[in-house]
Amino acid sequence: MKKGFSILILMLVLSLAFTAVTAAQDEDLQELDVFISVALPDYSGSSIVGDIIREDTGIKLNREYLVGDLEQKVGLMIASQDYPDMLVAAHFTDKFVEAGALIPLEDLIEEHAPNIKKYYANHLDALTKEDGHIYYLPQLAIPFEPAERRYPAVGFFISKRVLEANDYPIIKSMDQYFQLIEDYQNENPEYNEQNTIGYTTLFDSWRRFATTNGPMHLMGYPNEGGFVPVKEGGEYVVRPYYGSNVEKYYYGKLNEMYNKGVMDQEAFVSNFDQYLEKLSSGRVLGTHNQYWQIQQAQEVLIDEHPDNIMIPFPVTYDPIVEEHVREKPYVQTTQGMGITVDAEDPVAAIKYLDYLVKEETQHLLQWGIEGEHYQVDEDGMFYRTEEQLAMFQDPAWVRDEFGRHYYYNAFPSLTGLDSNGNSYMPIRQPSAIYANSSDAEKEVMDAYGVKSFTGLYNKPFEDRKYFPLWTITLPTNSEAQIESTRMTDALVQHIPTLVMDSTDKFETNWDAYTEQINGLMDAQIEEYQKQIDWRMENW
Repeated sequence: MKKGFSILILMLVLSLAFTAVTAAQDEDLQELDVFISVALPDYSGSSIVGDIIREDTGIKLNREYLVGDLEQKVGLMIASQDYPDMLVAAHFTDKFVEAGALIPLEDLIEEHAPNIKKYYANHLDALTKEDGHIYYLPQLAIPFEPAERRYPAVGFFISKRVLEANDYPIIKSMDQYFQLIEDYQNENPEYNEQNTIGYTTLFDSWRRFATTNGPMHLMGYPNEGGFVPVKEGGEYVVRPYYGSNVEKYYYGKLNEMYNKGVMDQEAFVSNFDQYLEKLSSGRVLGTHNQYWQIQQAQEVLIDEHPDNIMIPFPVTYDPIVEEHVREKPYVQTTQGMGITVDAEDPVAAIKYLDYLVKEETQHLLQWGIEGEHYQVDEDGMFYRTEEQLAMFQDPAWVRDEFGRHYYYNAFPSLTGLDSNGNSYMPIRQPSAIYANSSDAEKEVMDAYGVKSFTGLYNKPFEDRKYFPLWTITLPTNSEAQIESTRMTDALVQHIPTLVMDSTDKFETNWDAYTEQINGLMDAQIEEYQKQIDWRMENW
């Protein structure tokens, strides 16, 4: 009994000693406060990559993650004029620029950030505002070449079951796409004792672009947002697709499918989680979306329903349309990490960010420790063994023990190929895209003779320096922004009705929709055109 008690006392003493040592070590660290506009659990204070970064930099980060509504949080911070040393606020970052809350970075970069200067060199012009200053650094700079992706950014997705039943056809048009789905649903009305859903869409809050962007992609364009810059006479002219014949065709087709029971009857009242649940169940045959919005469901399908994985195609309204739906990799220039006017030591902040974008640090964050988390072959190419792959397929381990999420997401980072031809992102390593695909994915790739699903698409447009239009921010309280808000209200009001009302009312509903949006695009087009012209001249 005494022996056991003594062991407990010893353990307590050792624990207190460890705590004291850790506290002493923390006292020697410089602290930086940072607000990050993503929802993550509080950092435990220790992780594989975090401990290395803290040792190398002598910096302890005090992180505040998003809780609740981001727009409301941004408004409160600006109203109080109380800022952390650094912050990133997604697509609201420019509000801090407008409020004078972020300091210019170009001199700090020139004097103290050689890695940022080197790896962001291709993007510094695009990051420079019209006043000549750089205020923030976006995630995922592309210093050298872009890397291949297993999945394109966007597509009309269709179940592997449908493709297999039809000998893996090349899908070109929307009519063909829905005919395949309708025929298969008629023959297979149930899956796992649940009704088969032929097609579903997402219309939940800001994610409604999964539905409303459809016409743009049917026209063969990549994701530009609410308008499409069309090349005319060697220049890019902003044109609307709202109210166009293609949009009418698109919603007319969805209306037909809804009234036939092919389309999900609950699509317009389902939230994002319910949408993912339907996709994950394996009973959905088709959907249109950005891949990052369905990725979570796809990973469930790969694991639990591999014959039902969703395969993307660049579907157009007419087979003769030459599509360029695949996106050329770009840097999101309207959001990023900035240093605030309240930062006590801006030099320490920029040096910390500079350390994070150093190539060796990026290899650490994205690949891990050589020999432990990845290997290097005789040609200098990185790869992972089966055991190492298994570690990184556990998202909880990657976040909590490895620690990537706490130093990679939202912070300045690199993507594409590094200086030796390795992909910064392991999932895009050229030699590993096909090799690391699931058996179900390989089966589809083999059927179409491709090594990634981007191989099903044409090459992207190459000459659009401004790309994409949606990264342009409309000035706050401007006529263009007011138009945009009213336009959103019109979409929310009319699109569900266009799809869900009876087919014989479609023309009347279309007339009501186009009448309301008439005149709600002029100021937007003028502002977008001005900024696109500026980008094409200055980038």
